[in-house]
Amino acid sequence: MINTETLALVQDENTSAEVLDTLSEDENPFVRVRVAAHLNTSAQTLEKLAEDETPIVKQFVAEHINTPVDTLVELSKDSDFLYWIAGNPNTPVDILIECCKSEDENVRSSLAVNPSTPSDILNMLRRDENEDVRKAVLKNPKFKS
Repeated sequence: MINTETLALVQDENTSAEVLDTLSEDENPFVRVRVAAHLNTSAQTLEKLAEDETPIVKQFVAEHINTPVDTLVELSKDSDFLYWIAGNPNTPVDILIECCKSEDENVRSSLAVNPSTPSDILNMLRRDENEDVRKAVLKNPKFKS
């Protein structure tokens, strides 16, 4: 059970990185998920949460804008997190290229909307066999017809 003070802290957009770091060690996985999703969570705390035993915590780490590149690289070794990695604007290009080759159309769709996806990959995804992937390319801010 989560106490109301903890719940209020993880829901408050003004909660500091320091407080979030402390909360990242809470025994309740819901609290750790909320910390992993919080915009103020520091790169250091996200690195720590990338080692969490709860997969959904790692998913939020994989998509967080503050997650360090090294952590994204490490998480990308587990295909269960590729969907979130593919959509993260900080994911290195070599991993984005690998995501383009994924058999999972959800990974390719996530890649297609990533604003950091290189134009040549977007052009490949424009011709993807899956209609949802092709439609996702149209949502990318870089898309040029």
